[in-house]
Amino acid sequence: MLDKVAVAANLHFKTGVDPEQVTFRNYWLEQGSGIIRKKLPQSKRLTYPGAATALAELSYDVHQDGLYADALALRNAGTHRLVHVNPLEPGGVSSQAQNTVGLFELIDGCHQTLHVIRSPYLYLIDLVAEGEPDRESPGFPQLRLPMQMRRDYQMPAQPRNPQDRRLLVRSRDRGVS
Repeated sequence: MLDKVAVAANLHFKTGVDPEQVTFRNYWLEQGSGIIRKKLPQSKRLTYPGAATALAELSYDVHQDGLYADALALRNAGTHRLVHVNPLEPGGVSSQAQNTVGLFELIDGCHQTLHVIRSPYLYLIDLVAEGEPDRESPGFPQLRLPMQMRRDYQMPAQPRNPQDRRLLVRSRDRGVS
């Protein structure tokens, strides 16, 4: 899932990286420099470092030595090996073919994994928004909203008496207003 976010950013921003070489871990920084890729948009706000920086930091957090190392290990074990839940004798995650984990360890790992998977999608939305022109600029296309979605729209008054409502419906059917 994480690699798909990096591939989508690569395609959208046309950064020129071969799609077969793109991974979430290696995409956000220029190769060997530690600097955010030049073609990725940077935040215009001084108080926010930007979505590209957040994605680069998250790529470190999901590494084996990162903040979510336990969730990554549990995810890898659940994907490539057998994991059993044993609340009385949890053995922890290892590289063995069969692993036993405690119920709360499994729940915590699942919650961390869901946070890790959700975050890049939200950051990608921010990254695309940072790459768009300012909405207040004269060249930004303005879309006309339907009348019902405008802020100044007021619903027409509805008759209070149900009998009046039936008359209103009948008169509309006949073309009378």
